[in-house]
Amino acid sequence: MAKEHHLVPRWWLRAFAEDGHVLGRRHSGAEHRTPIRRAAVARNFNTDPLVEGEQRTALETYLDRHVDGPSAPVLRALRTGRSSLESVQASVVLDAVAWQVVRTQAFRSFDEQVGRHLFPAMWAVEAVGYTEERLKRSLTEAERMEVFWAAVRQAPDPSVIDDPRSALRASIRAFERTRDVLAAPGRRLELLHSEEPMLVLSDSGVILRRKDGSFSITPPLLPKAIEVFAPLSPSCLLISTPRAHYRAPEGLTRKIAAKANAGAAAWCQDAVYRLPSMPWPAHLRLPDTPLKVQPPQLSAQPAQHRTDASAHPEVRRHELRAILDQLTLTPKGWSTNTADDSKA
Repeated sequence: MAKEHHLVPRWWLRAFAEDGHVLGRRHSGAEHRTPIRRAAVARNFNTDPLVEGEQRTALETYLDRHVDGPSAPVLRALRTGRSSLESVQASVVLDAVAWQVVRTQAFRSFDEQVGRHLFPAMWAVEAVGYTEERLKRSLTEAERMEVFWAAVRQAPDPSVIDDPRSALRASIRAFERTRDVLAAPGRRLELLHSEEPMLVLSDSGVILRRKDGSFSITPPLLPKAIEVFAPLSPSCLLISTPRAHYRAPEGLTRKIAAKANAGAAAWCQDAVYRLPSMPWPAHLRLPDTPLKVQPPQLSAQPAQHRTDASAHPEVRRHELRAILDQLTLTPKGWSTNTADDSKA
């Protein structure tokens, strides 16, 4: 298995390529003609760093065989007009879109940023439990708050519990949640075509657009009203939406394309790609830096009942469960301090 892992599948990138190349624009504004094999890639992105052999690339192999393999001909047929949404297997489409939300640098950046912001609170919750354990009694509400806030102020750097596998576990668990959101009752898929190329593709592939029109980074905490835009080609846009205001017969309008392109610019981590012969969309500007998660305003109050705050959705597919088990168990001879990746 290649060490360069595609964050957007090759078959997807080919729709935006000419002569095997796409034109990539970076945050600086610089443009580079890039071969598909080097576009939207990251070295060892899905590699398990704690094992050797075939298991080392178990997640990347799963994506190749169970996601990209089945979805490529289906989405290719949709973008070329040879198939309609009604004539293809919806589960294949939803799997591909859900995975595209969580298999990218954008999602990993979100996961890491949230982890850094929440770490002091997670550390403080553990401190409360540890204090009760040492005292062999339950703390009063006032004592619990005192211990909690003292631990928040004294929390160490998150690197003290660094776990090199947490990002891989987070993507699997977030896939399950994202897939459930996309398959929820009331959501629909729309496929819009245009006669001319109008769309660009970010290195995140898909774009999440909030109800207020913003593109703030939200996965896997997806609100029900979120719209997911997936540019399948420069002239074909797939949308997952709970709203009914898109009309397939009206096609891909310039207004809708502008929304999708603005999202591609917002969700770009390193580059936005386009067909080399297509001009850069007018008035579209890449931000100077990728999306940032704003630090939350932390508040706390004693819980009336203890709950399992770290509960994760069930991983229903046995191949994914096996990979998650591999990423959860510590290999023999490896010593590490790990924290539960409950933020995902």
